Amino acid sequence: MSGPLVYLLNILSKSIISQFVNGRADMAEPIGVMAVTIFATKNFLANGNVSLIDILMAKYHTCCPVLWGVYGSEKTEQGRSRIGWWKQDGEWVSEQRHNERMSGLGLGYAAISLRDFSKSQNQNPYPPSNYWKTMSYIVNTSPGQVQPTHFHVLKALLDGYVPKFVGFYGQAALAVLRKALVDFPAQAPSEPARDAVLTLREQIQKEFRIAL
Repeated sequence: MSGPLVYLLNILSKSIISQFVNGRADMAEPIGVMAVTIFATKNFLANGNVSLIDILMAKYHTCCPVLWGVYGSEKTEQGRSRIGWWKQDGEWVSEQRHNERMSGLGLGYAAISLRDFSKSQNQNPYPPSNYWKTMSYIVNTSPGQVQPTHFHVLKALLDGYVPKFVGFYGQAALAVLRKALVDFPAQAPSEPARDAVLTLREQIQKEFRIAL
C-alpha cells in the first residue's frame, strides 16, 4: 500500500471520530455515507480487495469500547479508562460530556454499519453483521456490569435506525429489539439513561406499530 494513502486515511479517520463526538445528530448519516464510500473505493483497497476501514474502527474501539463488549465501572479510574471516558488536560470530562460523546459515537456507528450496498458495485467495507454483533455485545452484558454508558450507546444505535435494522434482518431484528428495549433495561435499576431507553421503546411501538 501507498504510505501517504494510509496516512491520509488515518487523518480522515481522526476527523470522522471528531465529527461524531462533537457534531450534531443530523450530521451522522451523511458522515457515515462518506466514510463507507471512501473505504469502499477500489483504488483505496489493500491488494485491490481488502478495505482499510480497520484504521477507523481501531480509533472507534479506543473511544467507545462498549461497542465491542468492553465494560468497566464508571465509579473507578480503571473502569472509566476501559469504557472510553475521556480525559481533557489530565482531568475526566464531565458526565454530561461523556454521555454526549458516547451518544454521538453510537449514532455514528449505526450510520456506518447499517449501509445497504445491494445496488453498489463495491463491497461493503463494514457490513450490517457488525451492527448485529455490537447489539449482541451490549444486551448480553452481565447485569452486574451494566453501566449508564451502555444505555446511552444503545439508545443512539437504535434511535432513527430501527427501519434499517428491521430491513436487513426482519423478524430476527424484532427479537433483538425486544431484548434491547424490554429485557435488557429490566435487569438494571432505574436511572435517566435506562429510562430513556424505555421511552424509546414506547416511541418505536407507536411510530412503527409493532409490539415488543
